[in-house]
Amino acid sequence: MTEMTVNNRDALLRDINDAMPLRKIADALDRMSLSADTKALLMDLAAVTVKAGEFVVNLGRKILTLALAVVQAFPGTIFGTVVAVVVAALIAGFPVIGAAIGVFLKPLLVTYGLTVGALSDLRDPLWSDRLGDLEVKLSSLLA
Repeated sequence: MTEMTVNNRDALLRDINDAMPLRKIADALDRMSLSADTKALLMDLAAVTVKAGEFVVNLGRKILTLALAVVQAFPGTIFGTVVAVVVAALIAGFPVIGAAIGVFLKPLLVTYGLTVGALSDLRDPLWSDRLGDLEVKLSSLLA
C-alpha cells in the first residue's frame, strides 16, 4: 500500500467514526414520537461496530447520525413523502379497485409528495441563501 492510500484510508475511517455520541443519539430519539420498540431497535443499530484491520468503525452511529441530519435538513421533503406513502397505502387498501389503481397511483403520489416537500424546503430562506452562495462560488470559478 502506498502512503497516499494509507492516509486516505485513515482519513476515511476517521470521518466514519466522527459521528454523534450514543447519548446524543438517544436524546434525539427520545424527542421523536416513536414507539419504545423502535427506539430500542435504533439504539441497537447505533451500537453496531465493525472491525477493519486494527480500527473499530462505529458504523451504526454514523448511519443514524446521517439519517438524523437528513430529517433535520429536509423536514418538508420527509413529511411530503411520508404523507404520500400513507395516502397510497390507504387507497391500496380499498377492496377490489384499490389494488388495481394503487399500483399506478402509488408512484405518482410519492413523486408528488416528494416534489411538493422538496419545493417547500427550497423556499426556506436558509436554503435560498445557501443556493445563492453556491451560485456565486460557481460563477466566480467559471469566470
